[in-house]
Amino acid sequence: MRTSGQRVWWRGLLAGIACIMAFGALTGTRGVLAARAQVSPATVPGGPTAIAITDFIFMPGDVTVQVGETVTWTNNDTAPHTVAANQGAFTSGTLHKGDSFSFRATQAGVYAYYCQLHPFMKATVTVAAVAGSRTFAETGQTLQGRFLTYWDAHGGLALNGYPLSGEMMATLEDSHPYLVQYFERTRLEYHPENAAPNDVLLGQFGRQIHPADPPVAARAGATFFAQTGHNVEGGFLAYWQAQGGLAQFGYPLSEVFSERLGDGQSYPVQYFERARFEYHPENAAPYDILLGQFGRQIYDR
Repeated sequence: MRTSGQRVWWRGLLAGIACIMAFGALTGTRGVLAARAQVSPATVPGGPTAIAITDFIFMPGDVTVQVGETVTWTNNDTAPHTVAANQGAFTSGTLHKGDSFSFRATQAGVYAYYCQLHPFMKATVTVAAVAGSRTFAETGQTLQGRFLTYWDAHGGLALNGYPLSGEMMATLEDSHPYLVQYFERTRLEYHPENAAPNDVLLGQFGRQIHPADPPVAARAGATFFAQTGHNVEGGFLAYWQAQGGLAQFGYPLSEVFSERLGDGQSYPVQYFERARFEYHPENAAPYDILLGQFGRQIYDR
């Protein structure tokens, strides 16, 4: 038979064991939660654009970038993976260990993606529009920064057309890489070696599509350009002078001649370094003079 002192001792012992068990359960739960937190996809607004595929997880899982930025995934697992947007905006193909895939964000939106080989692997890329940017529903492309400023100040839609691409790096005729953006009628190029405002230039599409014709003699009543040996006159001269002149269109590469255009009809045209002027008599002025869509012709090559 136990004495009252023994009963008190046993009650204390049982209470201590219960406390130890409760503490162990609590810390164990905390450990599980901590472990889960370490492997959960992280939301990183404005965070890094490098995503590691490690232990069947996209890390960080959810990222926010701005239009024009690039997100790169690298597979660190021995198992192959893919990176595929639900709506088809990007698809990597199979990435083996050490392989990388990059997606350049050209349009604002939320892009949910997953691994096609392991569909439980899911995450999102949120693309935020840059302040002052403009997205065109007609082509789904965004114009921003110095290119937007230039586009607005140099004729906008009428002279440049809608953007056909986002900003991209391209090796140009001088064999150097530049940041460029294609439009229906032009290509804007960023030349950091030049001081503003001459750091943004237009691509010389005219020379690519129609190399300079042999020079001719100056003609009475026309403006003659000795640099290329060609004349500009009449409505084409008035348009050239009113819409930006040399900076916008460059020097003439040809005289006026008749050319069959994309609609199967022949029109009087004249080529310049950066444009083709077309006379459309079926249109009332000022829409009787239009610019050829060089941007589409070059970009589609």
